[in-house]
Amino acid sequence: MDQETKRKVIHIGFGFLTPLIAVFPRLLLILITLVALFFIIVVARPTMWNRGFEAMASRERDVRTGYLYGPLLYILMVFVSVTFLDLRIAASVFCIMAFGDGFANIIGSRFGKHRYQRFQNKSAEGFLAFLIAAFITSSLLFFLVAINPEVTPIIDLFIIKEPSEVNKGYFLVVNFLVCILSAIIELTTGDKLNDNLTVPIISGIILTSLLKF
Repeated sequence: MDQETKRKVIHIGFGFLTPLIAVFPRLLLILITLVALFFIIVVARPTMWNRGFEAMASRERDVRTGYLYGPLLYILMVFVSVTFLDLRIAASVFCIMAFGDGFANIIGSRFGKHRYQRFQNKSAEGFLAFLIAAFITSSLLFFLVAINPEVTPIIDLFIIKEPSEVNKGYFLVVNFLVCILSAIIELTTGDKLNDNLTVPIISGIILTSLLKF
C-alpha cells in the first residue's frame, strides 16, 4: 500500500467516528476535536512521534514544514462544523470529507481508466466513487444524527433546543447537488488549495443556506 493510499485509509477510518455525533453532546464533540487538534499540532511531529508522522505524511509540504497539513485542516474543519453548524449538517459535511475524498482516491488510483491530466491525472471513476460514497453516507448520517437533541446550531451551547423538521425528499435533492459540487471541487482542486478546506466550507455553507433550519 503506497503512502497516499495509507493516508486515505486513515481519512476514511475517521469517518466511521461520525455516528458519535448522534449520541454525544455538542460540548463533548468540541472537546474531542480540540484534543485531536492538539495531537496533530503537538504530538504527531517528526520531533515528537516520527513513526506516526511518517505514517500519515504523504505530501512534500508535510515533510518540509514538519506538520501534517492535510489532517490538520481535516480536523480543524470538523471542529468548526461541530461547533457552529446544525449537527445534522456537520455529520453530512464530515461524511463528504471522509468517505467521498477517501474513496475517490482509492478507487481512482486502483481502477481509474478515464483520467484528466489537467486535473492532476484524477479520473472519472474516482469522481463517481466520491459522489456515491459521499451521498450515501452523508444522507444516512444526516437522519441518524436527528436523534440528538442538540442538533440545532446555537450561540449559547448550554441551551438545548428542539430540532426542526426537514422534508426528506428536499434534503436528498439538495444533498445530492452538494455532493456533485463537492466531487467537482475535489476533482479540480490543485495542491495549492487543499480540498479538506474547500469541500467542507462550501458544502456547509450551501446546506445551511438551502435547508434553512
